[in-house]
Amino acid sequence: MFKVDFEKAHDSVSWDFLLYMLRRMSFCDRWISWIEGCLNSASIFILVNGSLSTKFIPQRGLRQEDPLVAFLFNVVAEGLNDLMRKAWRKNYLKVSCLVGTR
Repeated sequence: MFKVDFEKAHDSVSWDFLLYMLRRMSFCDRWISWIEGCLNSASIFILVNGSLSTKFIPQRGLRQEDPLVAFLFNVVAEGLNDLMRKAWRKNYLKVSCLVGTR
């Protein structure tokens, strides 16, 4: 069974995979470096007992308030779509549909 939870998917996007997909989709190097700069500019603090923790840098995920997040997520989803297509062609997937069964 294959299930995708799109509510949590933004948090688990691999930055390496996103950059790979941008290269694979023939985006220019300058655009890719801008996106990489946006990803790497993220930093997070956590409030612990009323005090801020030390800053740490995330390694994956997309910031949901970012105006580019929908576009970037679609780039990643295109990669998933391609992987599913390849798996289907190699008969790694079997699709069955249960509609209206009780």
